[in-house]
Amino acid sequence: MATQANSFENYEADAGNGGTARGRVRREKSDPYRLRAIPNEEIYFYRKVIDNSRVMRQADPRARSRCWRWIASTTAVTLLLAALLWPGVYGMAAGYELESLKVEQQRLLAERSELEAEEASLLSPEKLEELARQQDFIDPAPAQVVYLPPAADGSLAALQPRSK
Repeated sequence: MATQANSFENYEADAGNGGTARGRVRREKSDPYRLRAIPNEEIYFYRKVIDNSRVMRQADPRARSRCWRWIASTTAVTLLLAALLWPGVYGMAAGYELESLKVEQQRLLAERSELEAEEASLLSPEKLEELARQQDFIDPAPAQVVYLPPAADGSLAALQPRSK
């Protein structure tokens, strides 16, 4: 399919040469080393320098109000969106905090059970007897044990001032 410029070129060549354009095309195709013509090769574009240094932009009186309306509406939409999303984000953060507290509670309960087991093993009578033997503790003689009678008011011991 030929472009419009190529079509006009062929028409002008036919009109100027009396119909010898077909002969020219055949002759170009017969030379195997000749490159085909680039479409619109004869068109030249010129750059015209334009000086806009003296051109002043006219102030648009509605542009400022339009700009402030745009800023206000964007701010309102942003605040509305933040207000709508805040409860969900807060709930998600609270959920993460709750899960971390549950994990910490499980860790503390496991540590508590380990400490209780260690305390029970340290306070067992067998362990206490072994520690007493290691530190050379002996059972007191029955005469060395002093039993305090309970006080009349129900208290077991009374604080008495020291005599000087």
